[in-house]
Amino acid sequence: MKLDYPKSWIIQKVTALLFLLLLVFTLFSLSKVNLESHFEIVNWFSNFFNFISFSILFTSIVIHSKLGLNSIIDDYIHNNQIKKKILFLKNTFLITIYILVIGCLLHMVK
Repeated sequence: MKLDYPKSWIIQKVTALLFLLLLVFTLFSLSKVNLESHFEIVNWFSNFFNFISFSILFTSIVIHSKLGLNSIIDDYIHNNQIKKKILFLKNTFLITIYILVIGCLLHMVK
């Protein structure tokens, strides 16, 4: 889906705000967890609210990254064939990372 510039700009600002708020919550929440203990980390992610907030945080990071990289690629790459290849690789990479992280989290808490 191709977004026009104003919509992309608004979505990027909203994801940045979500990113900031959820990052502060996550860091504050994780400050009480012993990060060297696998059991405590799994226990933290087993909490539904923590799992959902981290998932939304990660989703907002991926969307924000996608939009930011699209903007940079559109501004600085002018050859359409190269631009399409770079966008395809970027999207493939972000989708792969997203699926791996969410899949690992789901596997960890089941």
